Amino acid sequence: MRISTIALANLRRRKAKAAFLIMGMAIGIGTAVALLSLSFAIKDEIGVQLDQFGANIVVVPQSNSLSLDYGGVTVSGVSFDVHQLKGEDATSILDIAYGNRLSIIAPKILGAIQVEGRDVLLAGVDFPSELKLKRWWLKVGREPQADDDLLVGYDAARTLGLIEPSADGQAGQNMAQMPDMPGMNHHKSVQPFIIKRDRIQLAGREHRVASVLVPTGGREDAMIFGSLAHVQALLGKPDQLSLIEVSALCQNCPVEDIVAQISEKLPYAKVSAVQQSVRARTETVERLTRFSAAVSAVVLAIGSLMIFTTMMGSVVERTKEIGVMRAIGFRRTHIIKGLMIEVAVISVAGGVLGWLAGILASWAVLPYFAEGAAFRVSPLLALASIAAAIVIGAVSSFYPATRAARLDPSEAVRYV
Repeated sequence: MRISTIALANLRRRKAKAAFLIMGMAIGIGTAVALLSLSFAIKDEIGVQLDQFGANIVVVPQSNSLSLDYGGVTVSGVSFDVHQLKGEDATSILDIAYGNRLSIIAPKILGAIQVEGRDVLLAGVDFPSELKLKRWWLKVGREPQADDDLLVGYDAARTLGLIEPSADGQAGQNMAQMPDMPGMNHHKSVQPFIIKRDRIQLAGREHRVASVLVPTGGREDAMIFGSLAHVQALLGKPDQLSLIEVSALCQNCPVEDIVAQISEKLPYAKVSAVQQSVRARTETVERLTRFSAAVSAVVLAIGSLMIFTTMMGSVVERTKEIGVMRAIGFRRTHIIKGLMIEVAVISVAGGVLGWLAGILASWAVLPYFAEGAAFRVSPLLALASIAAAIVIGAVSSFYPATRAARLDPSEAVRYV
């Protein structure tokens, strides 16, 4: 009689115990698969969201500076060999090898301008890209659409007398209609206001104030933002750019590679990576992955201990059977092989069932952890689940199988 036939017959005869082991293995593997699937999906979602929360690469014109000193007196420095960035430079960034990993490119032109007798920093931006890049911005009013529409920072609007505190909560209602951003609570910390004057003069032309920023605590509070082409015309700098902000979180390659490729594409520009932003994003996703791996390891360890305990009990129960087999000529290797075949069948069944349960569980709960996250079924994770189940079953059963093989044939005499 073949060893495999005996092993399968033992499984059929002990259906309840085999089902218990399969369920235990499936619970351990399923938990690990669910946690890992969730961590992968949430990791991708966090990466996408963090890509949209500010730039981590800044491109500015390359220049050489010369500091002047005469007779121990230092005078203002001189910048020379300055290459002006153009609109086509922002477009050409997408042509790099990692161009598909760039989520947002936001070109800007900056310049000082007189507004009602006050010097104000005017920024020309591509509003769709800029508002997508600065998603933490909250504003009272509508999004700028026309060429003469402006987005005014809070401090600039207050200085120019464009806003006033709201007594009837109108601004509070406007802000309440805006989407909340994770970890931010501007609604309670900022005094509501309303726009009382929506027209200002810029460069001798009347412009409409489309919206005013809720205080951010940054430099944009004192700035005025207009459409890129319109501001370039007002400043007399057609098609010129002061800087280009790029948002990219390269999960499968270092951000330094993107910086190098942009530098090669724009040799006359200085390309810098905001390392603090990159490290913060990387650490966030790495911690999440480590946490999921640690929990999965604990669950699998508990499953291994359960299999070990059950197999030890099975060896004790089957002392008579094993002793008789040894007495009629079965070798130790045959005993070990038979037990390991049983464990292999249980492990494969538990691994497949656990993978299916884990995938279904992660698919069901993913919307509660990350809205809009894409769910993916990984064939590699399926193979890894079955392989892990086999390894866990083999390791947990090795000692019980070895102990069974060492039983003395005379033990069978007691039970006959």
